[in-house]
Amino acid sequence: MKSLLKIFALFGTVFIVLMVRSGLAEETSSPEKETIVKKSVSIKQSELMAKTLFNNLWQELCEKFGERNLKFPKQVVFLNGAPGSGKGTNTLNVMRVLEISTPPIEVSSLLTTPECESLKARGQLVSDDVVITQVINELLKTENSRGIIIDGFPRTVVQAYFLKYLICKLHEIHNEMPTGFKIVKFSVTRQTSINRQLLRGAMAIEQNEKAKESGSKVVAVRPTDISFEAASRRYQIYEDSINACMAILRDDIPIYDINAEGTLEKVKRRTNNILSGQRKK
Repeated sequence: MKSLLKIFALFGTVFIVLMVRSGLAEETSSPEKETIVKKSVSIKQSELMAKTLFNNLWQELCEKFGERNLKFPKQVVFLNGAPGSGKGTNTLNVMRVLEISTPPIEVSSLLTTPECESLKARGQLVSDDVVITQVINELLKTENSRGIIIDGFPRTVVQAYFLKYLICKLHEIHNEMPTGFKIVKFSVTRQTSINRQLLRGAMAIEQNEKAKESGSKVVAVRPTDISFEAASRRYQIYEDSINACMAILRDDIPIYDINAEGTLEKVKRRTNNILSGQRKK
C-alpha cells in the first residue's frame, strides 16, 4: 500500500512539474485569468438582466399601446462624452449638423430623487431599471418623434444590452434596422479630463465667492471638480463603462467618436466633418 502511495505521489509531482513548464499551473492560478473569468461572468449576468428588463418593459408597453403603435423617433442620437470633454458645450452644434430642433434630454435631469442626486454627486451611476424606464418614456413622447438627443445613455453594460435588444426588436417588427439610431461620443485623454474638471471647480468656487459678496445665487460645486483623485476616478468609471458599451453595440449601431482635444472651434470642425451627411430625413 505504501509503495502505491509513493507511485501516486511521484506521478503527481511529475504532473505538476510538466504543468509549470508548460505554463498551465501558473496560468490557472494567475490573478489575470481570475479577473477575466470574473468579468466574463459579470458581463453574462448583465446580459441576462438586460434581457429580463427588456422583456418585462416591452410587454408592459405592448399591453398599454399595442406593439404596432409603438412609434420611436426617426432620429435618435445617444450622446456621450468623458468628463470635461465639452459634451454639453458641443451639443448645440451636433443638433445643428443633424438638423434636430427638439431640446436634448439629459438623462441626469430625469434622475432627481435625493438618492440619485447623491450618487451623481459622487460620480457613480443610478440603477439601470430606473434609467432605462425614463429613457424609453422620453423616446415614446410624440413631441420627440422627428428626432431627439439622449445625453448620457448608454452608460452601463446592462443599458447597452437593452439598447441592443431594442434595436433587434425594431428590426424584427419593421424588417429593417432603425437607421436613425446613432451614438456620438466626445473623447479626451485622462489628463485633459482631470485638468478641465479641476478648472471648472476652481471657476465655480471663484464665482461663488463673488456671488456671496453681491448677494446673488451660488452654483453647485461637484466633489469631483475639486479633488484630483475624485476627478481621476470619475474619468476611469466613465472610460470603463463606455468602452464596454461600445464593444457590445459596435455591430448594431453607428458610433461616431469625436476627438474633443483642443479649442472649441477645432472640435466644432471635427464634429461637422464627421457628422455631415449623417442626418436622417
